[in-house]
Parts: sequence; C-alpha cells; structure tokens
Amino acid sequence: MHPHSGEPRPEDSPQAPPGQYPPPPAQQPYPGYPPQQPPPPYPLQPNYPPAQGYPQHPQNYPQQQGYPPPPHNYPPQQGYPPPGYPMGQQQPWPQQYPMIKEPRVIPAPAGTPFHRLARTPKHAAWRPVVGSILLGAWVFAASIVVFLAWLVIHLILGGEMPAFEGTGAEIFGNTNEDLALNLVLLGVLTPFVALTAWMIQRRPAWSVASVLNKIRWGWLAWCCLPAVAYVVAGTGFGLLVDQIVPPDEAVVDTGAWVGFAKFVVPLILIVLLVPFQAAAEEFIFRGWLIQAVGAYGPDSVEGRARWARVLFRTPWPGIVISAIAFASAHGYTGWAMADILLFAGVAGWLTVRTGGIEAAIALHVLNNLFAFLLPAATGGLDDWSEQGGAPWTILLGDVPALAIVVFSVVWLAKRKQVARVS
Repeated sequence: MHPHSGEPRPEDSPQAPPGQYPPPPAQQPYPGYPPQQPPPPYPLQPNYPPAQGYPQHPQNYPQQQGYPPPPHNYPPQQGYPPPGYPMGQQQPWPQQYPMIKEPRVIPAPAGTPFHRLARTPKHAAWRPVVGSILLGAWVFAASIVVFLAWLVIHLILGGEMPAFEGTGAEIFGNTNEDLALNLVLLGVLTPFVALTAWMIQRRPAWSVASVLNKIRWGWLAWCCLPAVAYVVAGTGFGLLVDQIVPPDEAVVDTGAWVGFAKFVVPLILIVLLVPFQAAAEEFIFRGWLIQAVGAYGPDSVEGRARWARVLFRTPWPGIVISAIAFASAHGYTGWAMADILLFAGVAGWLTVRTGGIEAAIALHVLNNLFAFLLPAATGGLDDWSEQGGAPWTILLGDVPALAIVVFSVVWLAKRKQVARVS
C-alpha cells in the first residue's frame, strides 16, 4: 500500500513463479450478477535459449569495389529469339521489328481517277514541270541517238550520205526508209515516259498507262473492235458526205492498185512500226500530259477561288490542254486541225472514262494504219508527210464515227467492268 494515498502498489502484488504471468486481479461483480470465476493459469512458457546478439561488425570496412566502367562499344542487343530459335543460342537472329523505311515510290491512294494518279503523297508543284522538261530533253537526245545510229547503218549497207536539202521528213530520198525512220523516232519514246514518272514523280512507272499501274492487254484487245468500227464508219460516212456535199476541189485519187510487189515492203513497215508510234504519242499526250495537269487539282474544294478548285479537280483542263498540244504537234490546218482536235479530245475523254489509255491507243493505231496503208496501196505514199487542210465536210463524216466509238467503248467498259479508279 502507498503510505500516503493507501493505493495498492505494483510491488505489493503477489509475485508469479518464473515462466508464469501473474494472475489478473479479480473483477468486482456487477450488481445483480454472480461473481466471475478467475481464468485458468497461463501455461508455462518453454525455456528458449537466450537470444544471441548480432555479431559486431569490424571497425574498418574494406573499400567497396564499384561496378567496372562500361565498355565503349556495346554489342547490339539481340532481344528474344523468334520462334524456332532456342534460348541462349549465340548466333544472331533477324530483328523481329525492323525499322520501316518510307518507300521511294508511292502509288496514288485507292479510289483515285486516272487524271489524278500523279497526285500522290510525294507530289510537289515542281515535279510535273521538271518531269516535262526532262521528258523533252530525253526526246531530243533519243532522236539524235536514233538518227545517228540509223545513219551509220545506212552508210554501212551502202547507202549514200544524205544531202539534208530536203524539207520536212524527207532525209534519205527513199519513201520507205524516211517513213520507217520517223516512225522509229517516235516509237522509242514510250519507255522514257514511264521512266520520267518513276524518277521525277516517284510513282509507279506504268501508272501513266492505267489506274492499275500496267497496260491492260485484254482490255486493249477488246478496244480494237470499236476502233475498227470507227475506221469503217468514218470511211462510209465520208463517202456519203462527199456524195451529198461534193468538195470544192476535186480530190486526185485514181485508186489504182500498185501491185503486191510494191505494196509488201511498206505493208510490213507500217504494220510493225505504227503501233509503237501511235502508242508513244498516247503515252505522252494522254498519259503524261493529262496526269501532269491533273496533279495540280487541289485535294479539297474548300478555300479561296472555289470555282477554280472545282474546275481543276475535273479532268477537263488536262483533256483540253493535251488535245491542243496534240493538234499543235501535227501540221494540219483549217478544218483538218479542228478535226484532229476533236479526235484528241475524244481520246482524252475515253482515257479518263475507262481509267487507262488502252482505248485511245487502239483508236489511234487503227486510224494511222488506215491512213498509211490506203495511200501505200494506191500509190500515194510519197506524200505521207504532207498534212494540209481539209474541207469543213470532214467533220460531217468524222463526228458520227466518233460518236459510235464512244458509245461502243463505254458500253464495253461497263460490260467488262473495267476499273476506272485505282
């Protein structure tokens, strides 16, 4: 007991034996409740050995050696091996996720019409201009190379050195040779058009041919049928118009057959070379030129000068410019110039409408074959390079013939489900 307060002190409580907790003090019962029984004594705790303290650390720790400095050149990390390579194999394996490099050549997005195939993600305003200049340079260079090679072969075969006094396409003084040289000079230009598109505009080379980036040979064969119909209808309508509206000047055309011996050589030359000559012109005027103009059409019609944006998104600026350029490249005058301008416009429209230049090639080839073979068979091939004028009645025979070929090609394209967009 505390001497002053009389309160019990901890040291006054009975001491518990070793290993035993002292019993808790008895609780006073609540009024009306029996007293609680004391709990049983705690079990004896086992005699654990005294805990050993941690060993004392030495006073002086040894100097810690840090990690060695990294080498200057780490070997490339190989990562986890792909399936089929065992873990821990020492030989290198290909990277599973290589870095993707942007391709050099990018085609136009899906759904792009023919006249906008040059409007690719690589397009820049300078590319069509530089490409056209380079194409002109290649035409000039190719013409010089082909002419010099032709001249060397001509001299080796015993021909005389030309005097270069003639005018126009008359160089060697031989009709067949001069015609063949001019056809070859044009026929070799097709690869340069494709190369220009690939090199300068960085798009598929043969995107100048169709929306499928290739020449659709099957569709080209089908287009020969409307082309034949055009030649036949144009000849028939022309004869009919001459009977109804006689021309002002008499046309000198004896129609005399020159004989097979004189006809066979020009026949072979014309049949072999005219397809390449006509196709090259189509690649330049309907392929490259229409797409070069169409590349400047904006991606959206929203903005300033909305009417101009809408206009240049259509194929008509390219069709008109290519038709004017095509007519200017020939020597026709008067109504003959108007007729060839109409021909070029129809060929350009069919190119865009069918998604490729195959219909224009077929139409151009069949027209030129007839234009060369008829005078060759009747003795008029000597004047093959003359491209003068014609009476206005030429349109009366050519317009319905072109209408027939347009209807036939469009109908065939729908029936054959020819692709119109990329």
